Amino acid sequence: MKFFIVVSFVMTSLGVDRPMYVFRKPTFDSMNDCKAYVSVKYMDIYKVASSSYNFKLKPEAIWCIDNDKMKEMFIPDDEPKKQNI
Repeated sequence: MKFFIVVSFVMTSLGVDRPMYVFRKPTFDSMNDCKAYVSVKYMDIYKVASSSYNFKLKPEAIWCIDNDKMKEMFIPDDEPKKQNI
């Protein structure tokens, strides 16, 4: 399983999807590897993510998300989720 770094930003208004920034690289083979990287590089991670929004949004948190959760995050709310039965 692969893990990705995702930065979420403070919501600026209600009814709008939460702004996020997903790092394509680096990816990690374990949650622990991802967390260790984030614990050292968090300032650089925030800087890159914030610059993608021209520093207009305030970063809220850094997440290590596995590829299954990443897929779920990008399914629109109005699209039914497939269930294995």
